[in-house]
Amino acid sequence: MKKLYIFDFDGTLVNTFYDSVIAYNNALKIHNKEIYHYDCLEDIDYEDFINSMTHDEEILKTYQQEYDNSPKENTIAYPNVNECLETLQKEGSTLAICSNRLQSQLRQYAEKIFPTINFKYIIGYEFGQKAKPHPDMINKILDNENVGKNDIVYIGDTCNDIRTAYNVDIDVVVVKWGQANEDALNNNYPIAIIDDMKQLLEL
Repeated sequence: MKKLYIFDFDGTLVNTFYDSVIAYNNALKIHNKEIYHYDCLEDIDYEDFINSMTHDEEILKTYQQEYDNSPKENTIAYPNVNECLETLQKEGSTLAICSNRLQSQLRQYAEKIFPTINFKYIIGYEFGQKAKPHPDMINKILDNENVGKNDIVYIGDTCNDIRTAYNVDIDVVVVKWGQANEDALNNNYPIAIIDDMKQLLEL
């Protein structure tokens, strides 16, 4: 096992996608625009949805307001994530989150969804700083941990996460859920591609 596990958040630990789609459709309705059609939330293709989104700033502003004020009933941890984190914590590994989500939102979500997990670091985006894949955010963790790079792994779901790990010269594991696409899943840099978070315990 590694000594330090650093996790991306959205699409890796937690599914925040479905509530984003619902909030976006609410915004479209408010502006009398045609909504994004789907038969079932679980069947929505992430890239198709992102490509369909408008660039209209007023609609996007309404979307953000709708999302911020929504109950986020579909924002939950992915299967076996809690169990994996509990095991890593019991084994004495240090746990951290590093995400481009706003710092204030990230801490709030992490504490709500993972109340029993002691993340030593929760590093989110703050205005004026450089976001991932720039190394600054993740270096806030590495600079405070006396751990060799061979004992560190970053876990994410996108090519951006792979580039983040590459830029700080640490191992990365890519999960098949979330926003994972063929480019990420076929990249040669990750030490593993997993389809169940429990597989992280086998590395």
